Amino acid sequence: MLRRIAGFTLLQQAAGASPLLHALAAASAACRHLGQPAYVPGFEEPVQQAVPEVRGHVHSTESMSMVDGPGVRFLVFLQGCTMRCLFCSNPDTWSPAGGEVVSSKEIAAQLRKVAPYLKPGGGGVTCSGGEPLLQPEFTAAIFQEAHALDTTGQGTKHHNWDTVLPHTDMVLFCIKHLDPAKYTSLTGLRQAGALKFAAELQQRNIPFWLRYVLIPGYSDDRPGIQKLIKFCKDQPSLQGVELLPYHLLGKNKWDALGLKYPLEGVQTPSHKQVMQVVDEIEAAGLNVICDAKNKR
Repeated sequence: MLRRIAGFTLLQQAAGASPLLHALAAASAACRHLGQPAYVPGFEEPVQQAVPEVRGHVHSTESMSMVDGPGVRFLVFLQGCTMRCLFCSNPDTWSPAGGEVVSSKEIAAQLRKVAPYLKPGGGGVTCSGGEPLLQPEFTAAIFQEAHALDTTGQGTKHHNWDTVLPHTDMVLFCIKHLDPAKYTSLTGLRQAGALKFAAELQQRNIPFWLRYVLIPGYSDDRPGIQKLIKFCKDQPSLQGVELLPYHLLGKNKWDALGLKYPLEGVQTPSHKQVMQVVDEIEAAGLNVICDAKNKR
């Protein structure tokens, strides 16, 4: 299942019962009878160790979303983000101490209620934010119940990624910009960490969508799009580029928090502008996920 534009999204897919799964369950039961642990790659069953209960800071949840990953998604938006993106739609998730303290078991109980609606079409659960990797133990506990991640690749390998990624089926990775200087200008952070995270995804062979927000005057320049294309063609586990036209839906949150909106006056790109970028990326042989394609 997966996550969201604020950063990276981790996904776990819901799977329906099948003869294969029944066979795996039987094998697992036999292993338990013999006192041996059972492990099947890609199929997590709590054989000898119960899923831990962890508490985390949650901004909100959405139970029946059609965005942030394939199929119908259950979304968990976590608190905490070190980025200060100029176009952030959720500045109210920046504080790690905000939101409500929630148990991972409470999230699991909510998931069980909606599971029948998530399974058809390959839906699942997505952790977004904020930055879910900044609450690695909590995110990992949720993913052991069910798995997907929406992220910007924050944190480090040993403190964050090694905790969460073993339980992650898919990642929605928002790269912001491929030019290092423009990346820093847009986010307030250096780009090196994001590139290391991309390398980690390749090393683990985790499928991911690369999310790219198209902002007129900031991320729509042709050299930047060409760098995006070059980067994507070097990512073996990339499933597609999710092109997200900039919008103003989060501006009211900046106003409510008494913050000056950094992109005042910047407008949403036209359909023609979006499709020019879609066509350029597709011409390079890459898969593009973008709502604008439905209005050709």
